[in-house]
Amino acid sequence: MMQGCTIFRRPVCDVLILYIGMFCVVLPILCHRLHYSIYYSQTLHMGKTDSFAYAMKVNDDRKNLAQISLLSRSSATSHLMPNADSKVKLAIGFVSVSRQVKMRDGSLYNPGYLLQSVEAILRENPSNETRLVVCNVDSDPSSNVDAAFLSSFVPVHSRYLERNVVSPLGLKERFKKEREDYIYCLEEALSFDPEFVLILEDDALAIPGVLDVIYHVIQTKIDKKYRGFELTENNYTKTFFKLFTPTYMQNDFHTTKPKRIFVHIYELIGIGIIGGTIITFVHTLFFNKGLKRSYATIYGLFVAGVVCSILAALAVSRVHLMEWRRISKHFYVMFQADNCCTPAIMYRKDTAVDFLRYLQTRRHDDSPIDGDMNGLVVSHGYRRFAVEPNLFSHIGMFSSIQKKINRGFLHGFV
Repeated sequence: MMQGCTIFRRPVCDVLILYIGMFCVVLPILCHRLHYSIYYSQTLHMGKTDSFAYAMKVNDDRKNLAQISLLSRSSATSHLMPNADSKVKLAIGFVSVSRQVKMRDGSLYNPGYLLQSVEAILRENPSNETRLVVCNVDSDPSSNVDAAFLSSFVPVHSRYLERNVVSPLGLKERFKKEREDYIYCLEEALSFDPEFVLILEDDALAIPGVLDVIYHVIQTKIDKKYRGFELTENNYTKTFFKLFTPTYMQNDFHTTKPKRIFVHIYELIGIGIIGGTIITFVHTLFFNKGLKRSYATIYGLFVAGVVCSILAALAVSRVHLMEWRRISKHFYVMFQADNCCTPAIMYRKDTAVDFLRYLQTRRHDDSPIDGDMNGLVVSHGYRRFAVEPNLFSHIGMFSSIQKKINRGFLHGFV
């Protein structure tokens, strides 16, 4: 009788040890620096440093490295004077304005977002199939010092040339200017006659290996797709592709899109089954010596392991768990995108032309660009897909539209 109770109590004790060890020891140690984890601690992550000051330091370090990298390379004549006969697969346009801001002490600060964004692409050594153009759309072109510096490395086209225009004061007027600026950069990118157009805001920072991943996505998920182990022709017309989604939207169930919700559920179930299987196997192999367990006991341990793994995944957060996919370009996924936002959008050429015409019909509207995209989706039957994990991060702390500094700590800024 006593032996039976001991056998019964042993699995319960093991499960309790598993849960206490996982949620009170292992996860707090591993996750205290992960912004979207429930264990995140700003104090442990940054110490006593103010979050805004911390983000500024990280940005300054990135900016300095970008400047050093650019100065160490010779002028990229292949990008300034590309071979006109070569076929262009991808044209990348950077929409840029001066980001100099006045700080509280009255000094001017240049965050150097454009320097960082362009250098991150140049670091990939793009081939002649890839063309770059910086669209300087500042009302005062000479104030965009980053664009002037980069003119030695990539083509820089100024919308307003050397003439100054009055900057729009109201938010609605700034949205209208944003649309005109986007139209200008789309036209500049399309002038290369590319198969695909990628429009980047100047504070969209590419991950290492971004071009390799983009070309892989084009080859295996857009132009063609896998059916079993074979690549077959795809029919992704009337589509555009978001290469950046705000990280909070990528978190568990922070979406209104049914397909994305189903994907999140499937991911959690998969994590639970894999985690439960591993926990049961390890327990049986190392902690079950000399004891005979019934199938019911083993099944109970498996269920406890599944629940533990799912709860652990939720505690870590989907945003951070997706990072394992960066191991290889083959692990990136693409599915239905949320409505927001526009830092990094890739279009097929035909889609870019259609969207350009659509924007030209809405010149007097005061909605933001992503609102125009929503209109294209709803009224013209277009579809939007998101590539995950993100191929770009949003590093801008100063909004040129909202005209304010975001002093709250956001994961994407650092």
